[in-house]
Amino acid sequence: MLYVCNEKFERLGYIGNFSYLLWRKKYGPGSEAEVHVDVTPKNIELLKKGNIIFRQDDNEAMYIYYRQFDDSNGVDQLVIKCFSLTRWTDRRILWKQYDFYTTPELIMRQLINETMISPADPTRKIAQVQLATVKNIGKAIQQQISYKQVFEVCENLCTTHDIGMRCIFDGRTLKYDFYEGTDRTINQSLNPRIILSKNRSNLLKRTYEDADNDLKTTALIGGAGEGTVRKMASIGASITGLNRREIFIDAREISDTRDGDGEQIPIPDGEYNNLLVAKGKEKIAEYTEFIGFDCELDVTKENTKYNEDFFLGDLVTIKDDDLGILMNSRVMQADEVFQEDGKSIYVTVGKSVPTLPQAIKRMVK
Repeated sequence: MLYVCNEKFERLGYIGNFSYLLWRKKYGPGSEAEVHVDVTPKNIELLKKGNIIFRQDDNEAMYIYYRQFDDSNGVDQLVIKCFSLTRWTDRRILWKQYDFYTTPELIMRQLINETMISPADPTRKIAQVQLATVKNIGKAIQQQISYKQVFEVCENLCTTHDIGMRCIFDGRTLKYDFYEGTDRTINQSLNPRIILSKNRSNLLKRTYEDADNDLKTTALIGGAGEGTVRKMASIGASITGLNRREIFIDAREISDTRDGDGEQIPIPDGEYNNLLVAKGKEKIAEYTEFIGFDCELDVTKENTKYNEDFFLGDLVTIKDDDLGILMNSRVMQADEVFQEDGKSIYVTVGKSVPTLPQAIKRMVK
């Protein structure tokens, strides 16, 4: 059952019957959903753009951003598409330059607080948004950020530093939460180990892919200045031969000054070099070797049930004797698909090869 509320979290009703529901959770701010229902006055009224759908057995909620009326199969169907409420962060940008030396978690919490929860300009406040309890995860980094969408900043920091972001919604309150998954691999003994394998019969289907055509290992990062006086930094410079794959990263947006009592003061060279290196690491993280394992889980198997024995963001072990694969990787995405013939669960472990739209987005950033 899907419950529906408006943007003020006032309960409007529920959807008891649907022909298709995709509930896609991602380890990051990009969760989404798609629902197909019959075209009825009730459904048309409830499922308006901006309204929010949520499930009592899940901690996230999704807002409707797209509607389509489709009768191509001979039956009038209303198709809606939704984004996680974490994507409300794409409605705010940074209105100034920030210079940080703290953890990615605290960076994201501060930006959300200053642009959505307690902004200097009260017209920017989104009353529904709160922050969950701080987790104190990650190590301090040096980062300069300015004039970007808050969603883009959170997406980049989560990807670069392997952090999860979710909205925790109970039907009344919304809290943005940053977290790390639990290590459940065979390399540890603190937690029950999760091994996904066709040989153990807990997988019904699996697709494995790996690609390194986009891999970059070494970056030259260009910062402020022009010509021979332009400030430069590098990462991966010790890698040699064919293992070395180079890229230039234009980081001119990283300013070599900061505001100090109303005037611009120079950033020391060592500190500025750290800022360029941080930008380089963020960008080069988009050019990794992609190793992904898409699996359809057998939902009847004990000890490896999604959302009971392991969760989104957890580190698990994939074992495939036929392919000679033994790998430990993170559960990056989980799809719950509800149809008339039952429920299926698909998980993506690791990072899949980017789609064409994703690759284009990366090139134009």
